[in-house]
Amino acid sequence: MSLINIPAKSLALSAEFTLPEEDEQKSLTSASSKTKLTPQSVQDVIGEFGLFQKLLYFLLWFPAAAMAVGVYASVYMEYTPHYHCVPDVDPKDPSFQPVYNPTDANLTCWIHEHGEITQCSKWVFDKSVFTSTVISEFEIICASSYLKTFSTTIYMSGMLFGSFFFGWFGDKFGRKAAFAITTLSLSTGSVFTAISPNFPSYVVARFLTSCGGMGLFITTFVIALEFVGTEYRTLCGIAIEIPFALGELYIVFLAYFIRDWRTYQLVIGIPFFLFLLYLVKIPESIRWLLSKGRVAEAKKTVCEIAQFNGSEKPLWTEDICGEEEEEEILLGDEPENLGICSLLSHPALRMRTLIMALNWVVATLGYYGLSLNSARLGDPFSSFALTAAMEIPSYIFCMLFLDRFGRKSILAFSQILAGTTCILAGVIPQEPEEEMFYLRTALSLMGKFGASAGFAIVFVFTAELFPTPVRNSAVGLCSTFARFGGMLAPVVANLAVYASSIPFIVMGSSCCIGGLTALLLPETAGKPLPDTIEEACRIGSKTEKVGVTRVEETKDKLLQSC
Repeated sequence: MSLINIPAKSLALSAEFTLPEEDEQKSLTSASSKTKLTPQSVQDVIGEFGLFQKLLYFLLWFPAAAMAVGVYASVYMEYTPHYHCVPDVDPKDPSFQPVYNPTDANLTCWIHEHGEITQCSKWVFDKSVFTSTVISEFEIICASSYLKTFSTTIYMSGMLFGSFFFGWFGDKFGRKAAFAITTLSLSTGSVFTAISPNFPSYVVARFLTSCGGMGLFITTFVIALEFVGTEYRTLCGIAIEIPFALGELYIVFLAYFIRDWRTYQLVIGIPFFLFLLYLVKIPESIRWLLSKGRVAEAKKTVCEIAQFNGSEKPLWTEDICGEEEEEEILLGDEPENLGICSLLSHPALRMRTLIMALNWVVATLGYYGLSLNSARLGDPFSSFALTAAMEIPSYIFCMLFLDRFGRKSILAFSQILAGTTCILAGVIPQEPEEEMFYLRTALSLMGKFGASAGFAIVFVFTAELFPTPVRNSAVGLCSTFARFGGMLAPVVANLAVYASSIPFIVMGSSCCIGGLTALLLPETAGKPLPDTIEEACRIGSKTEKVGVTRVEETKDKLLQSC
């Protein structure tokens, strides 16, 4: 047990009480704080959310938004315009240029020529929405239309690979190295996409883009969370999702003014290279450095941040800002060398990994399930913008209630909300059409609210449940399972050939089951990030509960005696 602070104003006594049986322990703790460099002592020096953390957090909003911009740009690049067949060019008039005619819109893949029905070999596309898209330029239509689904599968696979690989890479080589390599993958993939000479090269470039985009977001999220204190972790962990929604709105803005897909993609991709400038000043995670035993680098980083924040330095920072000294004296304990396998080898971590993976999968299933039955809210610009904007209120909801009601209860509520909305969207009748249009629109937006809140919470909850040496891997592994959910959604959707309501009942039920399993997880609200497996396993354990109970009983006794 530790020092208990009681307001002097309430008791008219000294502001601090020390338990008599802990005088010796207090002395030992005070002495060790001068010689040991620990995550808690670091937080005491740099502050919970000082000037440096605020500036860093603001700058991280841009790479957080880049994931949505880079990966989901295909919403407009792969837009399929209206088209119809055109006859072969008349050899007597080689300058003839066919023009799209809406009256021929039903002649898409077959054409009547000389009294016979033949397969089209040439098409003309409607340019009223976009002057050029990937679909129109490479003619991914009719017999080749399956290539659009193939492209979607490939870049979803890229997100899967990026989640897993860069999650491991960040834990192995550091957050800063992961930030650099994911930025290069995202930026180069985006530029190569814009200059792709054919569809196969376009697909390869999109795979590279999605790998980097997903990896960059995971790395950015972990960096943002590891530099702030417990008091601000919910705010920062959820608010980092807001730039993702803003990135989606940025896509709509660019697509509205730039209607050629190559120019559009270049404008998106080139600015990503600016993130490499972050490497000049962005520090390595202090928690990661300590977990790897790199104390000298951790000392230097702490000193620089403390000076930037103008923090008052305790005695042990004199060693940090001075000459090198024995690392063993400062660290005290041997660093843990954990790998991604530890997530499954330890019983407590294994159960958490399985439950969180399930919640990531069903959140993805619910999200895509609602998207498959979402109402057409207007033109492609207003429709996408409205559903993207709906994410922001869900994040504000999480920031307001996540600490008050806890992670697992709000996660369960969000998943069940998305699940029930998904089920209702599938079973409501199609007639009368006008009334059902507004009902399906409301269900779609409510579902997006629940799914977005669920996604935001699983990021924060996963990071808080696992220790520093495998935190990046844990978030990456769970995000990998989410990509499986994304690829599984179209398969489940095909069950509609038997009954239109089946896909939505399956997806909605899955979300509800995921929400109920979340209640089995330990609560992490208001608790410091764990740095070791022992600390992680102590969350929600009987040992933690007994310790809290003893502290509360001691407080009551002191209050009664006063």
